[in-house]
Amino acid sequence: DTPHIISGSFDVLDTKYSTDPVRIALYNNDEKLVYESPEGASEGFFSTKGQGKHWLCLENGFPHPGVDMDAIPTRQRVTRTIGFAVRVKKVPTVPGIPEELVNENGLNAPNAAGTANRLTELTQHLNENFQVLVDHMSFMKQREMVHRELHEETFTKVVWWNILEIATVVIVTFGQVLNVWWILSKRNSGARYY
Repeated sequence: DTPHIISGSFDVLDTKYSTDPVRIALYNNDEKLVYESPEGASEGFFSTKGQGKHWLCLENGFPHPGVDMDAIPTRQRVTRTIGFAVRVKKVPTVPGIPEELVNENGLNAPNAAGTANRLTELTQHLNENFQVLVDHMSFMKQREMVHRELHEETFTKVVWWNILEIATVVIVTFGQVLNVWWILSKRNSGARYY
């Protein structure tokens, strides 16, 4: 079993609920906790080296089946949308530097190998940060879609409310015109008989 890098990120996409009971945890092959999100965190990322099977748990505060739901606080009985991304890739290996290059250039072999390892680690770290940024952008896009739907729904309600107001004003105006016409026609018809 070769070592792999398990990395990922998460973001709670719901903004109208507290993130208090939300917990993200990663367990390794021995079922030991490798990563746990900070309490109340709405976003985060993780990266760890490991071998074998790992478990990623997204917990929403819901208990296991069979527990009395009335005993659970209301804030934990809410369904939340959590965006997450998980990546698993092999640990990159640094090939050895050919002996002829080391001897010709007067390089020290252990220093050259150490530098190559350090550059590989920095490249790997930069790549992970870039992936987290890409994940964050996709989460923002998803959140923007949810907000856009809410905006469209609200705008539609405002338009219908305005149409209802205009219809009410037109009906009231028509009723007032009819009332004035009726009063004037009664006054004119009453004047003819005197």
